[in-house]
Amino acid sequence: MWGVMILSYILMGISFISIIIAALSGYFPFQLSGANHILIALYSSIIYMFTETLIMFYFIITGIKIKEMIKHNNFDIVKYYKPVLDMKMKLFPHIMINMIIIGVTFIIGGAVHNNIISPMIHSLGFLLGIIHYTWLIILQHRCFIRNTELVILIHGLANEK
Repeated sequence: MWGVMILSYILMGISFISIIIAALSGYFPFQLSGANHILIALYSSIIYMFTETLIMFYFIITGIKIKEMIKHNNFDIVKYYKPVLDMKMKLFPHIMINMIIIGVTFIIGGAVHNNIISPMIHSLGFLLGIIHYTWLIILQHRCFIRNTELVILIHGLANEK
């Protein structure tokens, strides 16, 4: 559990920085290890999508394990599992929305480079995506804290039995 959570934090930082670098390489053309804007954006998108998918699966798996512990110890499922569901209902839609925004912005970048769509639309997509991603990182951090508290609570209650 701890290893995946630490890896998630590291990947969130890497993906945030790589998305910023991708944007900067679009506005101020430069190459990074021989990669131009398109390749930097591709790498950034892959890292970002992997990170968010990992985080979603982390919360899914820990939620399953919490539910198993609740059932195994005959705890009140509504009392102890509802916070897990509430957290997922708050977090998952924002992860999916942000993945769509970042993914669409990447795809629109191809249309911009082929002069099909205005660069302004691409820039607005980036701005919307990075602002929402900043807020999402804060939300994910709060959910990691809450999830850890729930795991500790359920584990503590199970050990008291």
